[in-house]
Order: sequence, then C-alpha cells, then structure tokens
Amino acid sequence: MPKEEPSLTPKTGFIVPKMLPLSAADQTVLAQLYLPLTGPLAYSLYAALQGLQRDSGPRETHATLLSSLNVDLPTVLTARQKLEATGLLRTYRQTDPSGEWLLYHLQAPMTAAQFLADDLLSVLLLDAVGESRFKQLAAMFTPATPDLSHATEVTANLLSVFHIDSEKVTHTPTVVQAVRQQVPATSATSVPSLATADFDWQVLGQILEQNYVNLDQVQASRQLIVTESRVYGISEVEMGKLISEVASLTTGKFDPQQLKLVIAKRYQRPSTPVSAAPTSAAAPAQSTSAAKDKLTAAEQQLVTIAQNTTPYDFIEALKKEKHGFVTSGENRLVHDLVGRGVLSNAVINLLIYYLLQNRELTTINKNLLETIANDWQQHQITTPEAALAYLRQRQQPKPARSRRNSRPTRKEVVPDWAKKSAASGASAPASASSASMTTAEREKLAARIAKLSTNADKEG
Repeated sequence: MPKEEPSLTPKTGFIVPKMLPLSAADQTVLAQLYLPLTGPLAYSLYAALQGLQRDSGPRETHATLLSSLNVDLPTVLTARQKLEATGLLRTYRQTDPSGEWLLYHLQAPMTAAQFLADDLLSVLLLDAVGESRFKQLAAMFTPATPDLSHATEVTANLLSVFHIDSEKVTHTPTVVQAVRQQVPATSATSVPSLATADFDWQVLGQILEQNYVNLDQVQASRQLIVTESRVYGISEVEMGKLISEVASLTTGKFDPQQLKLVIAKRYQRPSTPVSAAPTSAAAPAQSTSAAKDKLTAAEQQLVTIAQNTTPYDFIEALKKEKHGFVTSGENRLVHDLVGRGVLSNAVINLLIYYLLQNRELTTINKNLLETIANDWQQHQITTPEAALAYLRQRQQPKPARSRRNSRPTRKEVVPDWAKKSAASGASAPASASSASMTTAEREKLAARIAKLSTNADKEG
C-alpha cells in the first residue's frame, strides 16, 4: 500500500478501465474464497466498480459509489484497501489540469488452485472460516480423478477434425500476429507479500537435518514458514518440531497443507512474535533514543512492555483487568492487523492500549481500529515512542474549546508488574523469533495488569 493516501472527497473523480469479463469459475472463487476475507462491503465495491468500467467518457465521482453502496467515504476507503490487499484492485493517483483523480484497475481473482497454494491467503482463509469449512472449500475446488487404469483414450485431435493450411501454420498470418501483440499475456494475480521476518534459517536447518527432513522442500516453503512464524509467534525451534512432526519418516517430505492445519489446531488463539517491523522500516537508533528522552518514566516503561509482549497477550491482559475476555471478533481483528504487516507489534499494542484503556471501550470496534491503524500508517508511525507522541499531539486541547467540556488528561500509569517487566526487558531484549507466552505466563500477566486501574486512579 502507498505510504500516503490521496485526499479523497465525494467529488474526487476516478475511471475504471475495462477488464476481461469474469467467468463463472471466477465468480465462484470470489464468492467462496475471497468474500470471507474481504467482507460483503468490499465484495459489493468490486461489483460496483465492474459496473462502472468505461473505454472513454467523463469520469465518475466517488459520490456515485457512496450512493450505490449507501456508506460514507472512510468506509469505502477501507473496503478499497481490502481489495488492494487481496490483489483484486490496483490503485493509481494522477493529476491533470482538472484536478486529482484515481485510476482503479480491477484484477481478476486467482484460480482456486492458486489461491489455496498461496501461503498468505490460505492461512488467512483458514483463520477466517475454521478448519472444517476450509476443508469443505478445498474439496469443492478439487476435481474428481476418474480411474483410467483399464481405459483406452479415443479422443479426437485437432488436425483429425479440422483442416488447416500448412503454409499458414509455418508462416503465421499477419493479422494473427497483430492480435497477439494487442492481447496481453495472462499474468497471475498476486497479493502484497508479508515483510520478511528476522528468522534464523540456520537454526531451523540444523534441527530439521537432525530429523532427516527434506531441506529442498523447506527451501521451497520459505514463505509459508515465515508467514506461520510471523502470524502465530512460533520460534525456530518450535517450527522445527512442527515440521518434523508432519514429515514422512521414509521420504522426509511434508505436506504444506497438513502443516498449516497442525499449526492452526495447536495455536487456537493466534498470537504474534515479539518484533514485527522490518529493519528497513525501523527508525534510526539515535531518533528512537531521542524520542524516549521526551517520554515520562511511566511512558518509557509502557513502551518497553509493548516491545516485549505479543499483541494477543497484551489485549488478553487488558481485557482480564476489566474482568472481561477477548472475543472471537477481537482475536480475528488483531490477527488480521498483524497479518497485514503494516504496523509493528509494539505499535499495535499501543493502539490496543489506547482503545481499551484511554478510550475505555468495552470491545474493540472493527471500523475504529482500522481507521486509526490506517491513520497511523499514513503518518508513518513505526515505533511506540512515535505512537505516544502522536497521541499526545492529537489529544492537546483546542484553544476554542469550552472549559466545561474539557476533560483531564489521563496519566499513563504503569503498575509494579510493568516496572519489573520493563527492567527485565531492558536487560534482555526479546528476539524476533521468540515464542509467545505460555498459559501460566498469561495468567501471571493478567493478575499483574489488574493493578493498572487502581494505580491510575490513585495518581490521577
């Protein structure tokens, strides 16, 4: 996704170039495989854009989309980004004398085989629909294989039915050559790849070699392994055990689909590795140090905790402090946000803290979460320090605001458990591939975080 979004208004124009008509098979793939990921609104947006395809003529405005979908502009933008993330839409911004406008280039969906073979999409689909439905969908798109062991093929070939001038076969007619130049070659639809995680392949290779696992297949499954490690917070050692568990004792090979199912079943509540942002996106060390100097002691401790806790463990502890629980919808929201790879885990933790603690929400709202995450991405918030600074800037009281409506700024108070965690985290920073918390560790974290509101009330 682009770092900055254009300033959209209902009057912003756009055009949709014509694409090849979708086949019945394409429509089935959209409805059965893409719809569970994008949701009904993005699915409807795709259909609406299909109906607005033009070779020429005046540009449409976004007011047309708002009217046909009966939603507001931020909702359309969120739906559009889901189409972009799944490879169904490519967006281009252009400017001419009449102003800024967008080109929406619709993309055909993958085939079912391509979709299920894609490590990112298949993992997201499995998490969205569950193992049982995932298997049903795979069976739906698996063609029957008839037993031909005792059959003899008698199919007619092309030249036995049609007569073709041998001269034309040898020297392709000019008109055929011209058409070949005009018709573009079919290119496979692709989705933005997840940022490469800091994964120690040498450690994994040593473990698998000891267990006689086929390393050539491991090399071919690198994207799958990185994706699973990134989404579920699996260390190299644990990943080695999982691959060895599903590998054949005779051939050393393993079924990638079986590996996905085993991991999904083992990690029923998806969590994420401690660090997430790619090195290239991280702020320079000097800038981070300078940002930390501007934070209060409590904020610095909060940053350290955010950097050393997985988002799922973080939200679970906050919800238990409120005597609540993480809903399946919240679990999926956190999982999807991490899977997009647009915000680091520490920044995601700060976003969760802001929604549940500062705004005192009982349950995280999907639209609000995606709106704020999108805003932070546009403003290139890549560190927890930057997130706190941005929140402080946004929460500054406006000069024209009445004193009656002003509310005291809530202090970021870190309880005793946080101070201990911060101290230990500073002396031994977690690696990118460290495993997520155990059940016992989660219980301890929840018990400690229960002190958060009490301490905040005392110091507030």
